[in-house]
This record gives sequence, C-alpha cells and structure tokens, in this order.
Amino acid sequence: MLLAADISANFAVGPFGTAAAIVPAGLTALAGNGQAVLSWNASANATGYYLKRSAGISQPYTVIGANLAGLGFTNTGLANGTPCYFVVSATNSAGESANSAAVMVQPVSLTPAVMSFGVNQGQIQFAWPQDHQGWMLQVQTNPPAAGLGTNWVTLPGSNLTNQMSVLLSPTNGSVFFRLVYP
Repeated sequence: MLLAADISANFAVGPFGTAAAIVPAGLTALAGNGQAVLSWNASANATGYYLKRSAGISQPYTVIGANLAGLGFTNTGLANGTPCYFVVSATNSAGESANSAAVMVQPVSLTPAVMSFGVNQGQIQFAWPQDHQGWMLQVQTNPPAAGLGTNWVTLPGSNLTNQMSVLLSPTNGSVFFRLVYP
C-alpha cells in the first residue's frame, strides 16, 4: 500500500496535475578567457532552467540565469585562475526541480604568459601565472646545433599546475621549452 508521502516522493504533482520538472542531466562546462561556457540536456516537462554558481562545491549557489529557455549559457566576467562551480535546475508550473550534479570550471587567460625559470640541484624549475593554469609545458630535445624541430612533447600534468621541475640531463644536446594552450 502506498502512502501519500510515497507518492509525492516519487511523483510530485503541482497545480492542475502537472508533474514537477525532472532534474537536468549532462551539465558540462568549458573554460574560456574570463568565462565558462555551460550546456546541459533537456529535462522532461521543463519549461525553463535556473543556472546557479558558487565559489565552492559546498558553498551556497547564487542564481545567475533565471527562466532560461535554452540548453546553454555563457557566464562572462569571471576571474581567470579561480575555480567556479555550477548547477542547473529545471522549472515548470509545478515548481523547481532539485539541482543537477555540480561541475567545476576554472577560466584561463589566453594572453601569452610570462614564464620564469631557475636552476636548482640539477633541475630547471618553471613557473607561470596562476591564471594560465590549463596551459601545457612542452619540451623538445635535439642533437647539438640542430635547432628547433617539430617533435614537441607535453610534460604530463603540466596543464594541472602553474609550476613544474624538470631534471637536467647532460646527455641532451639542445633542449627547448614552451608554454602552449590547447
């Protein structure tokens, strides 16, 4: 036997017998220069969406887009290098759904970065601005006097930080480094 609480938990019905909107799925976020480009899948029986942003996954979310008709939104004016968390909910005449799963995005500067370096204990240490996290440090080694070629190799994990240390090897001829954005 179903109780009224069981029915309302499984199928929320609003005015005129309208089922509440279903939680949207598939929220994705792409980082841009001072912005986040967000998209999500359509939610059954939704007539609009609320997009919300937070500075931390467990902090309160603020509505940045209300009654959105489309399945995407570009949030501009964000600080490069600062993580942002987003959720989306669906609405209709019966009310608002719960929030979707959160996604995190960290906007990244696209202007050329000034990279610093130093040598310490047989390693070369590189650093670049925090707002360029997401860029990749690449290396190329060539025989002496060969110059630049096309054999660039991305150092693993360099896109997840703004500093890296690389062991110097006396067996390498010419060694070149560069910082690139995918």
